[in-house]
Amino acid sequence: MRRAKERFRTGGIALACLLSALTTGCSSGSGGDDSPSPLMAAVGHVSVAGATGAQVSYLDADRVRSLEKGDSQRFRTIGRPGNPLLSGYRFNAHAYGLDPAMIDTDVTNGYAGHWDGSFDADRITAKLKAGGFARSTWHGETTWKKEGITLRVGQDELSFGFAGKDLSSVRPAKGKSLADDPDYQALDRCLGDVYRVDFGGKNAKSAVRLSATGQLAKSAKETSGVICALTDGKRTAERAADRLKSVIGQRAPRFDGAKVTVLTGDSPGVKVTVPDRPEDKRAGRLLTSNIDLQLALSDL
Repeated sequence: MRRAKERFRTGGIALACLLSALTTGCSSGSGGDDSPSPLMAAVGHVSVAGATGAQVSYLDADRVRSLEKGDSQRFRTIGRPGNPLLSGYRFNAHAYGLDPAMIDTDVTNGYAGHWDGSFDADRITAKLKAGGFARSTWHGETTWKKEGITLRVGQDELSFGFAGKDLSSVRPAKGKSLADDPDYQALDRCLGDVYRVDFGGKNAKSAVRLSATGQLAKSAKETSGVICALTDGKRTAERAADRLKSVIGQRAPRFDGAKVTVLTGDSPGVKVTVPDRPEDKRAGRLLTSNIDLQLALSDL
């Protein structure tokens, strides 16, 4: 069970560079009510302006922990929060009382990010103060700053800016978040019940104006990848589908079991779902190694 309630602000890997190059009628993961999906709740913390030129990624770490009970090794590559606060050499997260196990959901926006989870805010802030972080105020909120790193720490959420980034990228004004963007809403409906998503950069002038690669799991051993790409029109979507089918055929049996769907309606595009293979020791091959389908979409 998720330890921190999900809240919605209306407001590393080979694919990281490829997604930016790629853009420089589906089921929704939101359930049957009007509440946002976990993905939309997470990107509701990312500002539209802050996402420009940045790699946006989402991870449902709590769900990954549940899946890992069935196979502790399968999600090691793609099931960890990959953001500069945990991996940067300038900040020793453990020394300040931070541990990945505290994080339920992680959304990272380049050098800024937001976590929902369960944090010992008093202990963390005491360690920040002892470590030379100076207390400050940002839009009425208490923050801690040192050498280009800014943190806001609460009992059930933590926001940060790294490499000189302030918190504006992950504390958006009402109506100014990615969750308010119809294109991100369309991708959410297309991707489905994903536990991880890596978005490409949005480019309204490109044939593929926005894309994302997501990870799906019915169980620890039954996993698949999904790519959703929004195009500049129906004809481009159909051309993209043909290109994907061609690559799938040429690379057989690499993508056996793949399903390609043309998206229609107000948000034309294409979707391809590819099951991970039984022999794969790690989930997430569309993100880590088999990137032929993304390459196909990058040259429409």
